[in-house]
Amino acid sequence: MSIEVSQINKMELAEKLESYLSGKVGHEAIKSYAWSLSDESPKEPTANEKVFWSSVFSIIHLADDEHWEDGCTQRDLGELLIQLKGGNI
Repeated sequence: MSIEVSQINKMELAEKLESYLSGKVGHEAIKSYAWSLSDESPKEPTANEKVFWSSVFSIIHLADDEHWEDGCTQRDLGELLIQLKGGNI
C-alpha cells in the first residue's frame, strides 16, 4: 500500500534532509528513515510526488561515507532539497 504524499510529508522529509546535510543527522539515521518510507512507494508516482520519491531513493543510494567524501551527496541531495522546498534549480 502506498502513501499519498502531502505537503506535510515533503516538509518533514526536507527538514530531515536539511539536518543530514548540515551534519546534525548521520548517514545511518537518514538512510533508515528513507528505507522506512520506501516500503510505501507507489508503482507510478504522480507528477506531484516525483521529487519526494526521487529524494527518498537518492538518500538510500547516496547516504554513505564514499559519496559524502566525493561531494555527490551534498550536490545531489542539496538540489533535491531545494525542489522539496518548492524552489527551482
